[in-house]
Amino acid sequence: MRGGRWLLLDLPGGHEPRRVQAGRPHHRLPGSGQGNRTPAHAPPWFPVALGMTLLLWLGAGCQREPAEPAVREIRSIHMTGVYADAARVLAAEFQRQTGLRVTVVDAPYLSLREKELTDVLLGTGTFDVLQVAHQWEGEILPYLLPLDDFVARHGPDLADFIPAVRQHSGRWNGRIYALPMACDVITLLYRRDIFAERSATFQAQTGRPLEPPRTWEEYLEIVRFLHSPSLYGNIIMGLQEQNFTVWAGIFHGLGGQLVDANWQPQLDSEIGVRSLSLFAEMFRYAPPGSERLGFTEANALFLQGKGAMYLTWPSLIWAQLKDTNLCRFPEHIGAAVIPGRRPQLSAWSLGINRACTVPEAAYRWIEFFVNAPNTRRLLLEWGKGSPRQSIYEDPECRRVIPYLDQIFEGFPGNQPRFRIPPSQELTDYLDQQIAEAISGRIPPQSALERAAARWREILAETGYLRD
Repeated sequence: MRGGRWLLLDLPGGHEPRRVQAGRPHHRLPGSGQGNRTPAHAPPWFPVALGMTLLLWLGAGCQREPAEPAVREIRSIHMTGVYADAARVLAAEFQRQTGLRVTVVDAPYLSLREKELTDVLLGTGTFDVLQVAHQWEGEILPYLLPLDDFVARHGPDLADFIPAVRQHSGRWNGRIYALPMACDVITLLYRRDIFAERSATFQAQTGRPLEPPRTWEEYLEIVRFLHSPSLYGNIIMGLQEQNFTVWAGIFHGLGGQLVDANWQPQLDSEIGVRSLSLFAEMFRYAPPGSERLGFTEANALFLQGKGAMYLTWPSLIWAQLKDTNLCRFPEHIGAAVIPGRRPQLSAWSLGINRACTVPEAAYRWIEFFVNAPNTRRLLLEWGKGSPRQSIYEDPECRRVIPYLDQIFEGFPGNQPRFRIPPSQELTDYLDQQIAEAISGRIPPQSALERAAARWREILAETGYLRD
């Protein structure tokens, strides 16, 4: 700001912090209280000299004070693995271009949330920039610095960001708290060569060509048809949140809603029970122990030709398609929007800790990270989906990743996770009950009744549930 230093004041009662201008010291002229009066016997040049001295003195006092302390480093925390690896490469380039050093800290998925929550709730300011999953935003974004003013002054042009991603990533209560950096939707990958080889037989049996399924009933029909002693009908990632991730696409694709307008859980509805029964049936045509498969293990099984179809996050697999040691037949892998066209969304954004002492420098780092060239690199070099629409039209990106169209086609119908503060707790409990049903320990109806009951308790405790 021009004209002096701005202070950030925390106000009680949940109000946004206000900035007030700090006053400057009042400069007095030397002497014993005579102010700027000319002495009675001063020489004729004295007023001119005095005036020049006054201008120099006031000019020195009115120089713009630094907007923030000298930047020693920006501490940026990212998810361990590809995201942190990419951040370190970009940080080195950012330092070469700007002279600003970024120290990248990383943490695994669930530890990342814990570290970020601890930092923002205690106000310690350990991290200046945070990578935030969209389902954690209700917990974390209110403690970040609003970026509306930064965006207005520096950019970027948000019109290039995918509307569905922009809406569900980085925004809270009508304000911008973070900028989208990466995104994905659950997508159906399938073996085009196997579909072509078995299409005539399938058509003879059903009267339809063998094509990617449009409904979940068709999906299960094709899985049964293609399953054999040498080929699993489908590969499923079932570890931790991935049960919920895949099941949610079935549930929403059949027309289900997790809660009604009053936040009353609808998990144990007829659609809920039907969707979980379908999901449990899919595991009968998947590798044994699939409920314990993480996406890394599930990716490997599909890439080595063990399954005909695979519901997955494409950004977690397409970088491996180029490695012939990992993928035996990249030219035979096709993609389609999942049946029902309601895939779950994954979205990550970068925001500034409210306790950050160098917000201008931190924003320069975020803007650099999410600019078009770097989100393009994030896709081509590290396999992470871009939040920018223009990247999906880029000829080189389309050549390297031939099914970008199908990924982009899934975004309009995406189903985001809850973004309210108890989002993670709700998902964790539901995921446990889904796993119980998949294993056969309890029926789908009982699993969803348990989950609905616990959801009602959590939503009541947190003030969301209405009668």
